[in-house]
Amino acid sequence: MFTLLGAALIPYAGVQNDEALFAAPLYEQMPKEFCIRVFHHTIPLMVMSYVGNLKTLLYLPIFHFLGSNLWTIRFPMVLAGAITVFIFYKLLAESVGRAPALIGAFLLASDPSFILTNTYDWGPVALEHLLLVTACFFLLRFFRNGSMRYLAAGFFFLGLGLWNKAIFLWALSGLGVAGVAVFHRQLVKLARPRAIAIAAAAFLIGALPFVIYNIRKPNATLGSNAHFDSPQKAMRKMPMMIETLNGHGLFGFLCRSDWEEPAKHPGTIRGRLAWRIADAVGGQYQNGFEFAFLLCLACAAWWWRRRSAWFSLIFIAVTWTAMLFSRDAGGSVHHTVLVWPFPQLFMAVALASLPWPRIAGVIAVVMVGMNLLVMNQYIAEFERNGAAGTFDDAVLALAKSIPDPPRLEAERIYILDWGMLNTLALFHQGRLPLFVADPPFLSDHPAPEELRDMEFMLHDPQGMFLAHVPAAEVNRGVGARFDKEIAARGLEKRVLRTVYDSNGRPMFKIFKLQPATGMM
Repeated sequence: MFTLLGAALIPYAGVQNDEALFAAPLYEQMPKEFCIRVFHHTIPLMVMSYVGNLKTLLYLPIFHFLGSNLWTIRFPMVLAGAITVFIFYKLLAESVGRAPALIGAFLLASDPSFILTNTYDWGPVALEHLLLVTACFFLLRFFRNGSMRYLAAGFFFLGLGLWNKAIFLWALSGLGVAGVAVFHRQLVKLARPRAIAIAAAAFLIGALPFVIYNIRKPNATLGSNAHFDSPQKAMRKMPMMIETLNGHGLFGFLCRSDWEEPAKHPGTIRGRLAWRIADAVGGQYQNGFEFAFLLCLACAAWWWRRRSAWFSLIFIAVTWTAMLFSRDAGGSVHHTVLVWPFPQLFMAVALASLPWPRIAGVIAVVMVGMNLLVMNQYIAEFERNGAAGTFDDAVLALAKSIPDPPRLEAERIYILDWGMLNTLALFHQGRLPLFVADPPFLSDHPAPEELRDMEFMLHDPQGMFLAHVPAAEVNRGVGARFDKEIAARGLEKRVLRTVYDSNGRPMFKIFKLQPATGMM
C-alpha cells in the first residue's frame, strides 16, 4: 500500500532544490572543508555542515547505471519508506504482539505526512526513519538475548543516522531519555564494560565521517547550527505538530489550492477517480489523528502498565521538545515528522490494550480509511491544481528545455534565484556550466566581491541567464535589482524561452543580454 501510494505521487511535483541537494557531491564542486584527500583522491564526507553524504553514496550506482530522472530520484526513497514500514511491523510484532503490529504498520503505511515526506524527500527524512527503526529493532534483539552482534548493529545504525543528518541528535535524545526512564533496570544489568565498549565503537564507526569532519574543523556542526529559540518562539511552532498528525500540513506547500487558477482537468485514471471520491466525501483535508491520539491518552487505565506505550510517549515528548527549542527548526512538517513512527506505535499499543478488540479494530480501520481519504485529496489537488512553490513541475520543463550540452551558445549559465541549481545539476549530471548569480542582487548594497562578480557576468558575451518570473521568485526583488543594474549599463534582455508549468503558468525565463534597442 505504501509503495503504490508513493509511486502514484512521484510524477506530480518537480524536484525541489533541497530534494536534489544530496547529489551535489556527484556533480558540483564541494568546499574543501567537506572533503578529505585519500591516495590523491578527493572524497566528500559531508554535503553541508549538518548533512552527510550517506544518501549520495547509495545513489552513486543508481545514477551510474540508470541515469537521473524522477523515478530514479524518488522511487528508491519510496522503497526505503516501505522497508521502514516492514521493519516497524517486525519491531512491534516482537515487542508488543502481532495485533498491535498490524495496526501500527497500517497506520504508518497510510499516514499522509509519512508518505509525502518520504516520497518527496527534501528533508531529507526517509533514511532517518529507516535508520532509527532498524536500530531500535536490533537493540530490541539485544535486550532479548544479549547478543553483542545485535548491540553493535543497533549502535552502528544510530551512528549512520547521525552522519546522515545531525538533527538525528533529537531522536538520540528521545531514545536515551525514554530508555533510561522505562528500561533503567535492564540497562543497569546490561551496561557492562564490554557492552559499552562495543556500543561506542559501533556508533563511532557509523558516524566516522561526521566525526572526522568535526575533528578537522572543530565543533563545526554544533557551532554553526546548535542555537536555541526562546520559549515564546517555541510555542508558536506547536501547531505544526497537529498539522503533521492530521495530514493537513502539506496542502498549499506541495500542491496548490483550488483558488489558484488556472486549474486543469485530471489527466489520468487515478486523478479522475480521486476527484470523484473527493466530490463524494466533500473533500477530506484532515484525518482526525490528533483526536484519536487524545482519545487513546484518555484510555490510560488500560495501557498504563505497557512500557512500550510509555517509551513512545517519552520519545515523542523529548524529541519534539528538542526541535521546538532549536532555532530554525520544528516549524515545518519535514522536522515534526521525525518523531514518526512513535505516534503510530503508541496508538497501536493503546488500541490493542483495550478490552474490546472489535471496537479497537473498527477504530483502527476508520483511522486508516481517513488517512487514505486525505491521500486521495492530495492526489486530486495535484491533478487539478498542480504542484506548489518550489515543487512546481515547471522545473522539469526547464531541465528539458536546456539541451545537454547546451546548444544556445552559452559558455556559462547563470542562475538568478534559489531553486534551480541542484535540480539542473542532477538532471544533467553535472554537464551544464552552472554558476550561482543571485548574491549580488539579494540586497541593494552588494559587497565589493559581489560587485566584481556582477560586472563579470553582465559583460559576459556568452552568458545565459535563468530566472523566475517575478510572481514565482523565491528571493523577492532579485529580478527587479537585476533589471535595474542592466538598465544602468544600457543592456536589455533577449528572452530565448519562457517555461510554463503543466497548468500553463509562466514560471521561468531563459534569456541573454544585449545592448538596449535605443543604444544600438
